[in-house]
Amino acid sequence: MVLMAHPALLLVLLLSSPAISSSKRIQPKFPAIFYFGDSVLDTGNNNRLPTVALANHVPYGRDFPGKKPTGRFSNGRLVPDLLNQRLQLKEFSPPYLDSKLSNNDIMTGVNFASAGSGFDDKTSQLANTLPMSKQVNLFRDYLIRLRNIVGDKNASRIIASSLIFVSSGTNDFSHYYRSSKKKKMDIGEYQDTVLQMVQARVKELYDLGGRQFSLAGLPPFGCTPIQITLSRDPDRACVDEQNWDAQDLQKQHEDVAGLGSERLPCFAMHSLLSAKMCRPMYFTMLCTQQKGYTC
Repeated sequence: MVLMAHPALLLVLLLSSPAISSSKRIQPKFPAIFYFGDSVLDTGNNNRLPTVALANHVPYGRDFPGKKPTGRFSNGRLVPDLLNQRLQLKEFSPPYLDSKLSNNDIMTGVNFASAGSGFDDKTSQLANTLPMSKQVNLFRDYLIRLRNIVGDKNASRIIASSLIFVSSGTNDFSHYYRSSKKKKMDIGEYQDTVLQMVQARVKELYDLGGRQFSLAGLPPFGCTPIQITLSRDPDRACVDEQNWDAQDLQKQHEDVAGLGSERLPCFAMHSLLSAKMCRPMYFTMLCTQQKGYTC
């Protein structure tokens, strides 16, 4: 079965694929990879924001090289770091807001993700993080910097042949379940709203030159610690209703993948597992059965 994969599943599949010897250097599959999303991908952008959504303190980073917190919501590397390294692009995925970015960092891809953000701008308001709309605006700023380094023609070539990786949406629904919005709009209506935002952001990135996309699926957000805590279940079980909503949204994501095909040409899809598909707007890959996920 073919569908979009959550970053955790992508990582399992990626790390289980045959390794490439470090002594056998090959040409990277993509000249650059750009990341947009939330804490699953944020490698330190929030460190440069006046926000409470920070991971620049212990115990974060205890297994990261140097054993210090970097702004990653992890004990070590995140998916962008591992993916970049696995594809022999570079060792880490540098945050775009890092003032020390080198020209090589700019040319080989940067990270725009912001922990606590979502497709919905309102999701980011309370924590003062960067919603997808602002991340796309930063990408516009990035393009100016790239053109100044390599020129217009080479910049267009780099963007068109690079991978744009998007993982967002979980915070939108976590916020929905604990806000007054739930009383004004049912889950189906909110799902439709978020899907429209997904389409709008991908279309913007397409118009800016992107042609190869990876849109990660959502996890079973009824099993996230905050939703379990708010449910007040003494057994701390997952919230089944919310997991059903996540599955329903996942199916709608796949349906949305077919929309826009009359307006946009079919993107060149590159699967890390050599599963060759051609579906407009979304990168697809083989999905395997993993605990907690229904494929």
